[in-house]
Amino acid sequence: MGDAPADWMLAFSTSVTSMSLNGSNGTVTVSSSPTAMEMMQRMGTMQPFAMLSAPQGTYNSASIAFGNCSVTYIDPVTKTLMNQTIPGPFQATVTFSSPVTLGLTPMAFNFDLDLAHSVTADNSGNLNFSPQFHFSSGMQSAGSGNNPFDGGMQQMMGTISSTASGSFIMTPAQAAQSFTVMTNSSTQFEGIANGMGMMGSGMGVLVTASLQPDGSLLATRVRSRMQSGGIMGGGIVTEVTGTPATQLSLVMQNGAGASMMTAYLSRTITVNIGSGTAFTVDDDRVDLTGLPFTPAFDASHVYAGQSVMPINPSGGMMAGSGMGGGMMGNSAGTMTASQIYLEEQGFRGTASSAIVPGNSTSFTLMLDPQSAFTGLTGATTILVYQQASTNVESSETIASGATLRVHGLLFQNAGQWSLVASTIASE
Repeated sequence: MGDAPADWMLAFSTSVTSMSLNGSNGTVTVSSSPTAMEMMQRMGTMQPFAMLSAPQGTYNSASIAFGNCSVTYIDPVTKTLMNQTIPGPFQATVTFSSPVTLGLTPMAFNFDLDLAHSVTADNSGNLNFSPQFHFSSGMQSAGSGNNPFDGGMQQMMGTISSTASGSFIMTPAQAAQSFTVMTNSSTQFEGIANGMGMMGSGMGVLVTASLQPDGSLLATRVRSRMQSGGIMGGGIVTEVTGTPATQLSLVMQNGAGASMMTAYLSRTITVNIGSGTAFTVDDDRVDLTGLPFTPAFDASHVYAGQSVMPINPSGGMMAGSGMGGGMMGNSAGTMTASQIYLEEQGFRGTASSAIVPGNSTSFTLMLDPQSAFTGLTGATTILVYQQASTNVESSETIASGATLRVHGLLFQNAGQWSLVASTIASE
């Protein structure tokens, strides 16, 4: 499941209460128990929701049910942080534009929630939700690698449930099930000195994996982020206190660990920063070499609008207030970070010049004035750096003036917002 961009939101969390596929074999259950999900972190990409052995045959639609929704956004008039709960339940029937025939080869069914057209506001400012989906399917093939639209997994956050010879079971916070992930001699381990031998139950990891012809997941990279008992979060910084920073306010989009509850999604947390807090750029998919500026990320170079992942190895999330009737007062609590990672994030805007695949260049991305990023920072443009390795999802030149989705690492350089792109795609 993924999210087509709705850049006026900072977070959209909901519960997928059930999901099924419909076709020549009748109804096939995908999930029947509530699964919490935050969709804005999936902007323009996919993350695995479930894996199942489905009967061969033709499928023509899916049925998806949702519970309550929680939306955090910047009020376009007052520029203040707001939160609204949209009471459920909701039901969506996703009819495929053409039937999909499932045979012996594993296939990804991609459900892209179009938040821009699913969430609307009435004249009183009350939000409404009518789920609209775009559907596509992808098949594992040579060269598809860890492409999430072909069933791959990219930087999926979760905790290790158990390990075995050559495999481990990972439990994500935002999926309907745990996933068994295979490893081999080519699997890269980061922060795990002896690879599988040092992996233990409760360890927090980010996993990148590819779908194999037999339907299994093979890890290409496993990155350890915390040991058992710790907590890690992820989301957008909305406020920085101190210079250098001593505290961050964060709208939660992800999380894992002993005391990190799914109820925290789309709520705010306070992250305390000490003299020993380490700052690290997570450049797994981004080439930061050869740039005309030096990317900086530390206590003096962390800003509202950036996506970060704070980690506390010993857990200990301190409780915050409740939802406060839906309009702020929605603090989930406080954590003290031993480490903070700068993470990739997505933007949508208009390109100032043509995009040629394989080029190393830069261009200005002009943002929607009503975007949450503009509301937080006042910025209406971002300077995007395209590297030769940037994945441009087009075999042809993308014309100047096209609407783009860009993903990458965001920095501030002499007052200029600069994003080094991992992915560029036209809408």
